[in-house]
Amino acid sequence: MNTDESIALVLGSGVATFLIVGVAVGELANQLIGVSLLVGLPVGAVAGAIAVASVATGLSEETPLRHRRWTGGFAGFTIGFALGAAVAAVILHFDPSSSAALGAAVGLVLAIWISGRV
Repeated sequence: MNTDESIALVLGSGVATFLIVGVAVGELANQLIGVSLLVGLPVGAVAGAIAVASVATGLSEETPLRHRRWTGGFAGFTIGFALGAAVAAVILHFDPSSSAALGAAVGLVLAIWISGRV
């Protein structure tokens, strides 16, 4: 995998993790408090930063191949889940549970594909 693809995976997984965790925590906090975005956004930002650091470290040349494959699978799943769920919800007008299921399916396919390329 070349440097441009690695950078795209690092940034893509960070943004996707930020969105997934931020929305999930915001929705869970919405039932408890009224200002759920004030909780969801910082938690999502921390999760995204951890994902960026983890994927950047996991894709380095010094990392064993097995760990690079797991890292590629994680990056592929987060990116695929975020894209699949967003397309299902916004373009196809699926309900939230169906959007999550389609996102998980797209995430699994992308995880398998990217982990094979690392």
